[in-house]
Amino acid sequence: MSLNSLSHFLAKLLRHEAQARGLHVSRDGYVDVEDVLQEAKGRVGTFTASHVRSLVDNDNKGRFKLKNEGGKMYIKATQGHSFTFSDSELIPIRRSLDVRGILHGTKRGYWPSIQLQGLSRKGRAHIHFAQGETGVKSGFPPHCDMAIEINLALALQDGIKFYKSENDVILSPGNDQGLIPAKYFKSAYVLSSRQPLL
Repeated sequence: MSLNSLSHFLAKLLRHEAQARGLHVSRDGYVDVEDVLQEAKGRVGTFTASHVRSLVDNDNKGRFKLKNEGGKMYIKATQGHSFTFSDSELIPIRRSLDVRGILHGTKRGYWPSIQLQGLSRKGRAHIHFAQGETGVKSGFPPHCDMAIEINLALALQDGIKFYKSENDVILSPGNDQGLIPAKYFKSAYVLSSRQPLL
């Protein structure tokens, strides 16, 4: 029983499974912590609200957010959902100058198919991006070895929407097919060597 296993469970539950498991999800994505702990009990162990608070307080990627309301504690995932709810806490990006460049982290093995079809939501509500390169924590998946920089000005000009989440991850639903086509790729390179791939 570890906070790491609880973290993985929370990410999966709050991003993908809460509605399917019959949990009440508020319009802005919050779920009652007591309901979450009941779900966790039979799957990853017995935890308390204190464990949840400790996990959220020490999560340097800001993946979760807590709020207290009416004497109850609620938790949400700050991004990465495969189901939709109100985007009221997402900040629309209207100009490319509003962020310091956006990068999508991926693996080189996926690069040939990404060049052909573009970046895909893959069943999620949004495609994820990190801002800039310095101190990137949120928005890059673990074990990625390449980055794709998006020409944000051109994508915005063509009507593709982008948002900033509460933990500074940049999110986009892509075009009407859930894609960001390769024509919006500004550059692509290997992270370790900066070797250009585009």
